[in-house]
Amino acid sequence: MTTGLEYVPLTERVGYFKGATNIGVIAEPQDDGTRLWLVDTPNTVALTKCLWGELQRRFPRPRLDAIINTHSHADHCGGNVFLRELTGCAVWATKGESVLMELPILQTALVYGGSPIKDIESKYLKADPCPVDRIMREGEQIPLAQHLRIDPIALPGHYIDMAAVRVQDGQRSVCFLADGISGRNVIQRYWIQYLFNEHEFKSSLLKIKDIRADAYVPGHGDMVTEIEGLVELNLLAVLETEAMIEDALTEPLTFEEILKTVADRNQIPLKVSQFELIGSTVRSYLSSLHAEGRIAYEITGNKMRWKKVTPTP
Repeated sequence: MTTGLEYVPLTERVGYFKGATNIGVIAEPQDDGTRLWLVDTPNTVALTKCLWGELQRRFPRPRLDAIINTHSHADHCGGNVFLRELTGCAVWATKGESVLMELPILQTALVYGGSPIKDIESKYLKADPCPVDRIMREGEQIPLAQHLRIDPIALPGHYIDMAAVRVQDGQRSVCFLADGISGRNVIQRYWIQYLFNEHEFKSSLLKIKDIRADAYVPGHGDMVTEIEGLVELNLLAVLETEAMIEDALTEPLTFEEILKTVADRNQIPLKVSQFELIGSTVRSYLSSLHAEGRIAYEITGNKMRWKKVTPTP
């Protein structure tokens, strides 16, 4: 039976399982087996069981030391609880993401803007609560084995305290970029990506441009060995959405009118999950454009409407 998981080796001790969410694998061979570290886990228990089966098949007597989570979205940590209970492994994450992993109700509350409706409290938007054993911080170098270490790199924007994980394996390095960037095949299919803070996301994209590695693995999409072109494509998608929102404001519009315009122009049929996720993203764009002084709001007739700011000569 096929698992749908394709393993791609990148260095002697680093590779990843290519899937809907890419899962990084760090493997240190030892006399009595293989020490393993994972970068993120799949969304569902079923897929996580398949992942563990693949790890057992590929690596002699695997022992999972830790799951290194880039962020707390369910498609990156949904398998944590299963693997923690199965193997006794530790879970590592940044401070902000650890709070959200331990209190996942905050995930859907952030998207919804209050106590969420049950229709969006699915496994695709909210993982099971998972304790975090180690807090990672940018600037620290965490040794795993001889000539093998990870460097957390802060990449906020897609989410509150998301981090990339650069793995140094001897003279070669692999950077797992999480949702700080999307693969070319993904961005062309899903032009609008979920963003918590659009301004920080743009800053993180420019930061990614300066990360040096031999291979770059986005959270979703194909691995690349050159990052500049992919950064430019992701930045183009963000800037085009900014322009789309500004162009729509030929007259003051409510948030829902702006959301409808963005969805219609991108041919996105909004079901409840998309309505909340893309709606949350549009609000993030509005906040960033407002902070830059490019749009303003007015409240009249008990409605908030957004309008474009005319630049002063």
